[in-house]
Amino acid sequence: MVKLLPSKQVSSVRFRLLAPSLYDQVCNSIFAMDAPLLIFSNTKIDSDLLYLIGTHVLDNIAVVFDGRESIALVSALEINRLRNTSKIDRFVSWDIVKLSLQSAKNTDFDVLKRFLQDLKIKTICVKQDFPVYLADQLRSANFEIIVAGFSILPQRLIKSDGEIAEIRHAIDIVRQTFVQVENILSATSTNGKNELVFEDEILTSECLRDMMETFCYQLGAISDSTIVACGVDACDPHNWGHGPLKANEFILIDFFPHLKTSGYYADVSRTFLKGKPTKEQANLYNIVKAAHDIAIDMAHGGVRGKEIMVRTLEYFESKGYKSSNTANPPYGMFHSLGHGLGLDIHEPPRIGGCDDMLQSGMVVTIEPGLYYQTIGGVRVEDDIFIGNQSSEILTQIPHNWIVD
Repeated sequence: MVKLLPSKQVSSVRFRLLAPSLYDQVCNSIFAMDAPLLIFSNTKIDSDLLYLIGTHVLDNIAVVFDGRESIALVSALEINRLRNTSKIDRFVSWDIVKLSLQSAKNTDFDVLKRFLQDLKIKTICVKQDFPVYLADQLRSANFEIIVAGFSILPQRLIKSDGEIAEIRHAIDIVRQTFVQVENILSATSTNGKNELVFEDEILTSECLRDMMETFCYQLGAISDSTIVACGVDACDPHNWGHGPLKANEFILIDFFPHLKTSGYYADVSRTFLKGKPTKEQANLYNIVKAAHDIAIDMAHGGVRGKEIMVRTLEYFESKGYKSSNTANPPYGMFHSLGHGLGLDIHEPPRIGGCDDMLQSGMVVTIEPGLYYQTIGGVRVEDDIFIGNQSSEILTQIPHNWIVD
């Protein structure tokens, strides 16, 4: 089949990030399919769509990639913007198609059905997350639906130079935000309840989270669900944290914003303690940081994530830090060691119990953690670029965990 040709319109943010050879690979991966690919989604929930069309669309659109061109069924409100900012070749107005049906009760299915009929398409390939209700209705209307049993864009695993630049940009915003966090924690005092006080107000998880996300937004990235967890809250890895932050307790911050423009993520965790750590707390932090360094040294092309995970658990065990993911509550290291990073916060490969192999050009996180109710929770996370023989730490952000 003929490959999709680059549009003559203004190139998009997304596709400027792809080298020409990668663009060809993307097209080849799609058009190796036996039928046109149909995506019905929006870029807020579908990163493959963002990768393909190169700009954000918040309302659902239908895009057909048929081997010659990309054809989009789009609201009239969006056509002109997408014509100038996306890689879509041809547009059909959702509104005009709907009006042509001459009924006030037309559903998404009715409009999509007419769109496909006008293109003389009877067999389509869809991704595994294609809406079930639309697939059922299309089948009932005698369309053949082929569900792709594989990733339509395996090239997303290997990042281009442009993509790495976007991730570095997101990381720099994280770096600047963590500078602000350290400054805020340094400026706090303590009240009679051991609570941190900043500018005459008790500093809570909610307050610090809001300050971080506001500052990040001003720098050009969007973050929500930021984890700012203190004390026992930090022993639950995805607990957002609540209430006053306290001196002499671990404050675990997991920060994962994405750029407003291209959508690329950074994902960094740092653990702080305002005051003086106990011997137990210092040992716990130092062991986690040592495991983090060992894991990064192991991470390079040709190594399976499971090998790094096993080595991390063995190291913790050798230092007397046992783990259980079946206890209530679980303790020790009971989550995976890391994951891929890009247009999604969690992408392949997985660095944990599965056999995913690292490849040169991937970007992954390394994030060991230990969690004990009687001591607290510590996690140290960095984003790394995988090379053939070693890895590069992209997140050059200090590990200043003790704050005076």
